[in-house]
Amino acid sequence: MRRRGTQYWLWSNRQLHGRIHEEVLPDGTQIDVQARFNREQVTQVFVGVYAADGVPIAEEFYDREGHPTLVKALEWGCACAQTILNTVTAFRAPHRIQLTLGVVLDDPCALALRHMEMSDDEALRLKRQDAWDEYLKAKQAVLDMMRADKVDSEVWESQKRRLREAIDRRAALRHTWPCD
Repeated sequence: MRRRGTQYWLWSNRQLHGRIHEEVLPDGTQIDVQARFNREQVTQVFVGVYAADGVPIAEEFYDREGHPTLVKALEWGCACAQTILNTVTAFRAPHRIQLTLGVVLDDPCALALRHMEMSDDEALRLKRQDAWDEYLKAKQAVLDMMRADKVDSEVWESQKRRLREAIDRRAALRHTWPCD
């Protein structure tokens, strides 16, 4: 059970609807990313990182400029949560599996499938399939950039980071065994 901090209560408003990405990492850390449009149609993002016992590690909220979609805002929030996670967790050697967040889904059918009641084996299988799909997309993006005549350095770094996170996500899920 999460214990919400003051930042969450300042941000929360039940009258505004939005999208949510919640995740529990293998070490028990809980991630809560929420995106919504306020009454002036400005995209707002809440990022919460909680310890395994529910104590808030970090809670922040942002107004996003440029009117991004809720899915893009969730992806940005997950990247922000990953940055927070990297700054507050203990150092992990680069050759070790890193803690990474899951993929943000925007397909309503896929989201509904993930929220159904299912066994741990089925949930793990879906997470592994999502990680595999993201790995293939990230790998293809890097290969396309390698074949291109000219690539922006920021784009190269972001795609390289995306591929590295996809590899870490696959490796972490590969070593996760369902409990009996």
